Amino acid sequence: MKLRKIAAAALLAAGALTAAPASAFVLGPTSPGKWGPPAFGTGATISYSFMATGTSCGQEFAGCTITALADFMPAGYLGAVTSALAAWSSVANLTFILVADDGDPFNVGTSGELRFGGHPFDGPFNTLAHGFFPPVNGATAAGDMHYDTDDQWKVGFGGNPNAFDIFQVTAHEIGHALGLGHTAVANSLMNPFYTEAFSGPQADDIAGMQFIYGPPQTQGVPEPATAALLGLACAALGAFGRRRRAEALPAA
Repeated sequence: MKLRKIAAAALLAAGALTAAPASAFVLGPTSPGKWGPPAFGTGATISYSFMATGTSCGQEFAGCTITALADFMPAGYLGAVTSALAAWSSVANLTFILVADDGDPFNVGTSGELRFGGHPFDGPFNTLAHGFFPPVNGATAAGDMHYDTDDQWKVGFGGNPNAFDIFQVTAHEIGHALGLGHTAVANSLMNPFYTEAFSGPQADDIAGMQFIYGPPQTQGVPEPATAALLGLACAALGAFGRRRRAEALPAA
């Protein structure tokens, strides 16, 4: 799915967590819509990799090429991405393993099942990022996540009101890459608008991920970066800027 602009108050919805039925979460359109064993409620070990600059993303549009995260994101991006992965593995039966990316555009080689990279979308303050759902079958772009290189990125909440927190956006897109669609539940990570009002997966998001992969084998609580936690105070006071909508893409 894609993240689109709407105000620095919500990719995911602004405000405090509200009670919502577990059934409110939305699954992606692919079948079975998950990695690992096809039965819902079963865990998975999933590899991930970082695409190098020049990797083709031509399956998205003709001439599309990837820019490596290291070439347009600030220092600390790697920690933000791995923290986003950890946020999901702490609430569902998921294990993530880093592997090298072999640069194949359709992931038929040894690249990760989840892959990270960037390319220009539509200029600043519109689409932030997008991710492809798990595959229906065969080798596809499933699991690929792309960030808009035209946008500004930051580590943690607060600071530059025109930049977007890598952890928050990545956690949302990983949700798509693992099988969740957008929810209409406000104050949920998988709501399609960027926010700094909370950090990481919320109750509805967790219910959805556990439906797909089951609960974690070892209970844990995600621990966002300290800067993100400090930023929550600002967000709670209504210090919001622009926000964007997030979109998920089918397994192309």
